[in-house]
Amino acid sequence: MLCATASGNIQSQETLLHTDVQGLLVAGENLGHQLLVQSAAFCECENFEEGNNQNWPHVVTACTANDGNMGEAQSFEIVITALPAEGATYRVAKTVSNGNWDVSSETALELGVNTKVVGEVSFARAVKFQFSDCNIEYSIFSVNDGEICGSTAVVLGCTNENACNYNPEATQDDESCFSVGDACDDGDDLTVDDAIDENCECVGQGDPAGLVHLDLEFQMGPNPTSQSMLLSASAPIEKVLVMNASGAMVLQRISMSSSFELNLEGVSDGVYVIKCYIGEEWVTRRLVLSQGR
Repeated sequence: MLCATASGNIQSQETLLHTDVQGLLVAGENLGHQLLVQSAAFCECENFEEGNNQNWPHVVTACTANDGNMGEAQSFEIVITALPAEGATYRVAKTVSNGNWDVSSETALELGVNTKVVGEVSFARAVKFQFSDCNIEYSIFSVNDGEICGSTAVVLGCTNENACNYNPEATQDDESCFSVGDACDDGDDLTVDDAIDENCECVGQGDPAGLVHLDLEFQMGPNPTSQSMLLSASAPIEKVLVMNASGAMVLQRISMSSSFELNLEGVSDGVYVIKCYIGEEWVTRRLVLSQGR
């Protein structure tokens, strides 16, 4: 049965979306993978009924008033690959609360994805989708998320077998593929040249300030801080630089003490690199400033 019931996953508003799916018609090698597309024609579909209106001879019944539906939304999705030269249209026929029929105006079908959702109501009703011509070729045809006319449901995903996130069940590529060597963002503002590694993980390199991490005995806190922090080391801290994620210096202090209180008043909240020159070596750490404004 095609009827959508309360357990169905259908949007509750009436919409019509036409999306260009030229990618479905492009040769597989141009997309780096093979698309799973089969073409069929409405005229060969066994799910169509013969309509009683000669202008609308091809009908698909989504639900009937006595099939147990409670007014749930009803929908279709068709991925059209070819239309007759003169075009083709569809309309929706549905019953209203008093049992009378309400028929929508006709809507042109287009190449690509055609989706119609008939919004839910509070009463049992009948809904039919009527088409003007059966000389329409398609790769996908579904009613209420169920495939009809021998088609296969659209499954979006990565269809590139060499990609890290290849989905063998996908029938339509959603351009989400990523592979080893692709640029990415590891979420760390202090790294550069982020890329997908051999384990299919996003990994960044270095940091934008060109800093290195050394093994000197060094402590600082509190971190995060609201305004100031205490720096201490095993040798005098000669210079302190505070740099933003782009490597620009926002604060500089000079000191010859092994214990140094750094006042960050006037520095905006954010994540910084603190760079201390200790014993002829640079020590770097990450600093988080949050003044609670």
